[in-house]
Amino acid sequence: MKTVSRGFASLAIATLMLSGCSSSSHAPDLAENSPDESTVSEEDSHEDSTAGEVADGERASIMGTVRVNDLTTYAITEVRNCEPLNDGTIERELELQGFGEHDGERIQIDVYKQMVAGSAGNEVSWSGPEGVFGSSGVANITWGSGDANVLGSSEMVDSMTQTERLMIGFDLQVPVETVPCR
Repeated sequence: MKTVSRGFASLAIATLMLSGCSSSSHAPDLAENSPDESTVSEEDSHEDSTAGEVADGERASIMGTVRVNDLTTYAITEVRNCEPLNDGTIERELELQGFGEHDGERIQIDVYKQMVAGSAGNEVSWSGPEGVFGSSGVANITWGSGDANVLGSSEMVDSMTQTERLMIGFDLQVPVETVPCR
């Protein structure tokens, strides 16, 4: 297990060094070199408003991105703004469900900006190729400009064994209308 962790750390360091050494002001378009359009580069997530194939051949709009361990960025093509839960103990300010697709499989992020018994209790959950993960502590979640999007990050722990960890960062659009999700 330590060898795998060292390998990932070495890969991350090499990636950071290579990206900092580039003399070009424009990174190569990774989507052209990869048949998987659900992963996008950081530049693509801000400049290109479409990614991912949908059944009728049209391109789906990108409603956000999820970045895992600063190595892979996934496109989120559907976001639901759920009616917030307020049950006396949990007071949710925001509950988002984000969906996308990677290699034909569904990916999902859930974001909860909330107070639990009067204390910050923000949470994030992630289901993707890496597995199913939940926040290991209080997630960092903030509103973007004009409350049109939400940004955040969280250290995650795998739901099955509670031993594997990863970091995610996200930027999701917040739909104006809320929908019932429960």
